[in-house]
Amino acid sequence: MINTFHTSYNPPPPPVPPRAGYSRPRPAGNTSLVKFLSVMLLLLMILTFGGFLYLFQKLNMQLQDSYHEDISLQRLQECADSSMGEESITECGKLMEKYKAVIAKVSQANEKLSKLTGGQHFIGPAAHMTVQTEHKDKTDKTSDFLKKSLLWDEEHSLLQDVRLSKERDKLTIQYPGIYFIYSQVTFSKNSPVSSLKQSIRITVPKKEQDKELLKSFCSLKPNTSNLCTASVAGVFHLEKDQQIFVTVTDTSLVNRDSCSFGLFKLR
Repeated sequence: MINTFHTSYNPPPPPVPPRAGYSRPRPAGNTSLVKFLSVMLLLLMILTFGGFLYLFQKLNMQLQDSYHEDISLQRLQECADSSMGEESITECGKLMEKYKAVIAKVSQANEKLSKLTGGQHFIGPAAHMTVQTEHKDKTDKTSDFLKKSLLWDEEHSLLQDVRLSKERDKLTIQYPGIYFIYSQVTFSKNSPVSSLKQSIRITVPKKEQDKELLKSFCSLKPNTSNLCTASVAGVFHLEKDQQIFVTVTDTSLVNRDSCSFGLFKLR
């Protein structure tokens, strides 16, 4: 069978092959903007992660500091227990010496700052008292009445936001809170009547009698020139206008070159 169909349509020629070294031009786009946004997003992620890590570390350190502070307060409170053994008493004595060293450093820094600024500066109520000399006690009209209470020399003591009574035997609390209280009394003579004792006492609001907070003892052999030191420390919650003072067996038995009494507010 013979095909008699004819058409006038001619197919298009094939495309010309690309020349060597020729590259098709890329359509214009926002490649630089995309890179810039990617870099900014990466920096934002790094900063966000770093911020969360910093906050986590700071919170963790605060929790650790609070934990150690609570442990220290608990240990100091245990030191106030009179039923401790000899080993615990020795450990508490070392702990007290550390606190006294801190107080001394703070006192020195306070004196330097006072000289530079012309005023007293201390963070929180604190006191470190030096016992009154025997010469001044003899000229004091109240010394016969206060035979058991130690008197303190305000001129050579540190007092910040704590008042010393007119009789110079009691410290009056002005700001309520938790306080660390300490006392050290050195005896140079033995008492034939009773044991050598020192105690920290506090006045009770709306009551005429006072309360014993802490006490300690030491002993000397009769007719000797030795010294013995009784130290005590503890942590207590004190109210406004409460008064703290130190009593001894007899003030005439005390070596006045090595006696101190003080406190500072913990929180």
